[in-house]
Amino acid sequence: MSHIEYLGSLLSATANERRKQVPVRVLLAALVAWALHSAGQGPWIPAWLGAVAVIQAFEILAMFRFRQSTRTPRVVDTLLALTSTFMMAALFAGTAVAIWAIDGRGLQGFAMLIIAGGLLTNVASGIEARSIFFVGATPYLVALAAMPVMAMAGSTSGDPILTSLGSLLFVGAIINVYFRVHAARLAELKARGEAEHRVQQAEAAMADRAAMAAIISHELRTPVSAIQAGAQVILDDTAPEQRVETAELIVDASGLMTRMLNDLLDHSKMEAGAMSLEARDFDLAGMISDTERFWRAQAAEKGLTLTATTVAPDLWLSGDPYRLRQVLNNLLSNAIKFTARGAIDVQVAVTSPTLETRRLSITVRDQGAGIPAEAMDRLFTPFAQGSSEVARTYGGTGLGLKVSRDLARLMGGDLTVESEAGKGAAFTLRVTLPVGQAVASGVETVETVTPQARLRILAVDDHEINRRTLALVLQPLGVELATASDGMLALELLARQAFDVVLMDVNMPGIDGNETTRRLRASGGVNADVPIIGFSAGTEADQVAACHAAGMTDWLAKPLEPHKLYEALHRATAVQRDALVAAA
Repeated sequence: MSHIEYLGSLLSATANERRKQVPVRVLLAALVAWALHSAGQGPWIPAWLGAVAVIQAFEILAMFRFRQSTRTPRVVDTLLALTSTFMMAALFAGTAVAIWAIDGRGLQGFAMLIIAGGLLTNVASGIEARSIFFVGATPYLVALAAMPVMAMAGSTSGDPILTSLGSLLFVGAIINVYFRVHAARLAELKARGEAEHRVQQAEAAMADRAAMAAIISHELRTPVSAIQAGAQVILDDTAPEQRVETAELIVDASGLMTRMLNDLLDHSKMEAGAMSLEARDFDLAGMISDTERFWRAQAAEKGLTLTATTVAPDLWLSGDPYRLRQVLNNLLSNAIKFTARGAIDVQVAVTSPTLETRRLSITVRDQGAGIPAEAMDRLFTPFAQGSSEVARTYGGTGLGLKVSRDLARLMGGDLTVESEAGKGAAFTLRVTLPVGQAVASGVETVETVTPQARLRILAVDDHEINRRTLALVLQPLGVELATASDGMLALELLARQAFDVVLMDVNMPGIDGNETTRRLRASGGVNADVPIIGFSAGTEADQVAACHAAGMTDWLAKPLEPHKLYEALHRATAVQRDALVAAA
């Protein structure tokens, strides 16, 4: 944008201000005519009033386009508007000099007032741009400079030195005032722009939150409906032959809901910069193989072929295998969802940029409908789908790819996509990881919890639904179960009765699970050393570490999975069994 075009963008405020000044100029023109009459210069009055009318009309026409916000001004329009401003200033400034030169009538003060008024009006009309101010102010400044020269030449009365100093002081004062007002106006405009930007951001954020709430609400209704319907069928026992199928429906629906909530939680953590990664050694071949095996059955149900590149079995890396697998799971889930027929191929490539690192590239290639070019820009946008048709057909929150790319970048890599409509898509995860050390798998056969005596378990949770869920899950074990709805009640029960295991919710009102555990360990009572299994929805490493630091012996993530709870109970009671065997 040229300087003239930039001035054109600012002339709207000038045009409106100068239109407001028209009555003042008309009144000033009448006063000048009166002054000319008083000085015996009556013949010049018609010419003066005619010149004012013509130039004022020209200015109104020249500024008209800038008062119409719907019309884009041209460069010639800007030049005409600036010319009209200069001509108006030159007319009044020249008249002020002429009045100054009329000696013996005491009109010098009136001439100075004309110049002062002209400069001040240009301060107001040129407040947003210095160039606009100086276009209108220059004739008045020239007039001020001419007055001392005229005094020195003897054409007017008065002390030339005093006139010069007065003119210089007046010019300095006007320019100082203008620059201060101009700076204040720029600061005001900047603040207003920032405020408008923040308002727009807030409105966009509110729209995003509204879209998120609408999409999450819609998507959650599907698994919730399945769970409610399945549970009601089992409760009514109207189709006992379909009980297994109904239970599988409830399990699948709860798994879908859990994945959706996990994506939402991960997205929130990413937005808040609170996501953290683990660093541990893992077997790349095992991770790829386990992931392929997990999705193979679902692909087969749709008649799809799922294959994966064979990875060297001795390749160990150091990183966060859980997050890597999460990204791969999201990519495979999408590939299976959007592929109607054909094959899905997982291609793994490993290079060695240095002796200590390996560059890992995992590409999931499908033979689906592909991604149109116009949908690429919003592909990694949360709560957005490639198209309205995709949203209606497949559903989903659109969070999976966004979370996956954020995780890839958090690991120092990236997630990219190549696709062409009708020819499938290829998503590639690239990340560089340090070389890891091979470790023993540590996999042991988990025995069923079959204690010689009934286990005495205390379940502490502030939600009745959770307590009833624990009772249902523990019922097959035939345990002796007691429950507590908060930490204080739990401590009272633990002070009166011995238990074999305590199941402790971490997040509770009042004193939470960690504080309850600390108080129990410090009590010295009969249950001071009882195994405590904590459980919560907070899965961050620091949150888990806080549980262990409080004195918990084990930890499980919500929602609780029955087989993992059974494994935790087996670990908790194994210590007691070993102690009994040693004592015998």
